[in-house]
Amino acid sequence: MLLLSALAHHGEPIDPELMDWIRHQIDAIFGLGPEAIVLLLGFLIVLAPIVVLAVYARQRLLQGRDRR
Repeated sequence: MLLLSALAHHGEPIDPELMDWIRHQIDAIFGLGPEAIVLLLGFLIVLAPIVVLAVYARQRLLQGRDRR
């Protein structure tokens, strides 16, 4: 059985049919082109650490005021 399961796998990092289905679902839901989705995801990836740093800085400021 182990040998048969190895034959079912492919060389790509993700199943091409699954990736195609996911891409079509995103296009159907949002109605955006691939460029817009890449820009949106890139923006979210850059925004996440900025938000974390802003929350950290705010907490440090509030803690500094409480100590006075």
